[in-house]
Amino acid sequence: MIGVDDPERRLRVQRLVAEHGPDVDSLCNACVSGLNGIRGGGVTVMAPDTQQVRYASDPVGARVEQLQFLLGEGPCRDAYAQAGPVLAEDLRARVWQEHWPAFAPAAIQAGVQAVFALPLRVGPAPVGVLDLYSETPGGLSKQTLADALVLADALTELLLVEIMAGDDDDAMLVDGPAGYLLQRAAVHQASGMISVQLAVPVEEALARLRAYTFASGRELDEVAADVVARRLRFNELDDDDRAGEFR
Repeated sequence: MIGVDDPERRLRVQRLVAEHGPDVDSLCNACVSGLNGIRGGGVTVMAPDTQQVRYASDPVGARVEQLQFLLGEGPCRDAYAQAGPVLAEDLRARVWQEHWPAFAPAAIQAGVQAVFALPLRVGPAPVGVLDLYSETPGGLSKQTLADALVLADALTELLLVEIMAGDDDDAMLVDGPAGYLLQRAAVHQASGMISVQLAVPVEEALARLRAYTFASGRELDEVAADVVARRLRFNELDDDDRAGEFR
């Protein structure tokens, strides 16, 4: 985390940023696949009630990140809530099947057998999570975990610089545990429109948007864009589609 007291780890973070920066994408592309036993990963920035995928190494990583948002459960959300690592070495294990009854089987179907979630922290406060995944079950070696924690520290530094710069035209700043969070405007706008259409609170509208997206097998941004463009109106869904919101 930022401000870590271990001088050696701090030096490794500085070297990693210098060698593979200057942004989140460059650092992830250079490092994620180089971790022993890791197939890919994703970076999600978060606040208590919202989350936004910032990076995904490939379509599988993107699906794993999106599933956790759509289903409202998973290692990413737990690592954020606990401000500590969540190491799910085998998603087929009973403990994870019971703990994440929706996410675990969906992630396995997507091609993932193990997920390791490391919070991105500023002091004690998490601002996001680095998810690393493997296509086969099994834990991380002590060295790989140490390397992953250094990567998480470096990503936190780059992410904060990026957020403070405000360079993303499709993003806005939202209050969070560290003060900021990147969120795509289309999702917020779509939630507001659904709230009006159904006469429900915005929080419930967002939940319905997430549920409909998962049931339809589409991407969240794609569905949100349809709502904003008025190609999809939730108050005009037929009974089958409305039921699909909560499958």
